[in-house]
Amino acid sequence: MMLKIAYLGERFHGFARQPGFRTVEGDLLKALERLGYTVKIYPASRTDKGVSALCNVVQVPIQKENICRMLTAGLRDIWVYQYSFEEWNPRHCTKHYIYFVPGVYKSEDLEKCCTLFSGAHDFSSFTKGKYDNTVKEIHVSYKVKADVTLFHFSGQSFLWEMIRRCVTGMREYLSGERTEMELSSILEGTVPEKVPPAPAENLLLTELVYPHELVTDQFSVEKMREEFSSRYKLYSAKKALFEEILTSGIV
Repeated sequence: MMLKIAYLGERFHGFARQPGFRTVEGDLLKALERLGYTVKIYPASRTDKGVSALCNVVQVPIQKENICRMLTAGLRDIWVYQYSFEEWNPRHCTKHYIYFVPGVYKSEDLEKCCTLFSGAHDFSSFTKGKYDNTVKEIHVSYKVKADVTLFHFSGQSFLWEMIRRCVTGMREYLSGERTEMELSSILEGTVPEKVPPAPAENLLLTELVYPHELVTDQFSVEKMREEFSSRYKLYSAKKALFEEILTSGIV
């Protein structure tokens, strides 16, 4: 069956199971074992350390009613909130990520960034891994919320650390450190340069688009809503605290 999950990346050393580290896959497997299932799971995306997900999908070789609430009740920082008894390859989808960049920039510069990175390009300079084919086709757009700029990335697949390295290139352009011509040359693969990744904690896997329907488990959704509401209040208070410090006239 297929399970849709959400998790906070700051609590995990990435998705993939690693000896000696807390991972999303590791916690899921332990929760399944407590229910009597020793199985393998197949994810749509193996997110890096620090990357959060509102929507990742895993395939598990079981068929059980109420599995979402049973897993959610036994997990911390992971919520299993949708399911389908139908099965498919979870990687075959359109992936939608959002990267949250502090600050607001000129709309014309943001539009230029999105235009530069949208379409088919050679992203060999924007990945940590080594691949036979580094050409990917993606779409990039932006939205501004208060004092934060959200970059939306959509595509069938992404290379390792590709989005975070693209964000570094964008921020360098927005700050004037790189020109449009320099970025274009890197995206054409004519400049053998590795662009460093932006911090993982600001990246969210927000949606996976499939031609399939999943059923929502309301118990798990409510547990997730309660936790996120609690953390939102906490961070809102911390934001107000730092604003008070910065406007105090002392610092």
